[in-house]
Amino acid sequence: MPIRMITEGDPSKRYALQVRDFTTAEEQRQAIVIRYLTLEKFLSLLEFGAMWFSRLGALQDKYEGTLPNRVRDLSKARDRKIAEMFPEPLLRPAILKMTDQAIEECRSFTAVNCWFLGQNEKEEMWQNYGEQGRGVAIRSTVWRLSTSFQITGDYADSTQVGRAHYIDFDTHEMPVEDYETVNAKAFLKHKDFSVEEEVRIMTNNFLHSGCLNPDGSQATKPYPVDPNRKGFYVKCRLTELVEAVIVGPNVQPHFHTLIKKLIVRYCLCATVEKSRLAPLS
Repeated sequence: MPIRMITEGDPSKRYALQVRDFTTAEEQRQAIVIRYLTLEKFLSLLEFGAMWFSRLGALQDKYEGTLPNRVRDLSKARDRKIAEMFPEPLLRPAILKMTDQAIEECRSFTAVNCWFLGQNEKEEMWQNYGEQGRGVAIRSTVWRLSTSFQITGDYADSTQVGRAHYIDFDTHEMPVEDYETVNAKAFLKHKDFSVEEEVRIMTNNFLHSGCLNPDGSQATKPYPVDPNRKGFYVKCRLTELVEAVIVGPNVQPHFHTLIKKLIVRYCLCATVEKSRLAPLS
């Protein structure tokens, strides 16, 4: 049977992304998320009308896209049992690598866009992602995340919005079959990052007409698959995505006025707010 090609369907049609963990429309509308940005990243968001998605394997957390150690051991043991059943010895080396290959494919062919759950700002997030409090943050909701990105057709069907699940990769136990899909692995994070309370959009590391290259140029056909690509931009409807812009706690007084002028110039309906935190030390 021939393999069906991934298609965009009708790029002019709006597609809602699948949402995990937030089961009702009301929950999705009430779930506030914040993304902290440097001024450079905020300007690229305005200018490109797109948000950056990073390849899983290029992220800071080395556990991204991998399996808990005990689950991985069980999966590799299953690989060995399957290999023993094959009479053809030439096939066994490939079978023995199935678990490791699945992990590498998840890290290579999955990309994510990360937000932080909760309406209250966090000092750690400003320090780590908001230019030590000299950047900006944009506020949105899970509902807005699921409806404002220009991901269509099969690409939308394989894209999900959901919580990151924080675990101890040394001790966590679950049935192997619970982690067989790319989606399951892509939402696991090491417990050391739990302060972030992350909500992420997970999609394929494949370019389509809704994508831009890192320089902001339109991705053109044929859309190449590159397992070493650090990431790409995905177009979004900013007026729907951005509910408010928060200026950092360590900015100069004129910065707030500057951001308000930018919002007007780019025709956003978002409010501009000052951070509620005291200046960071």
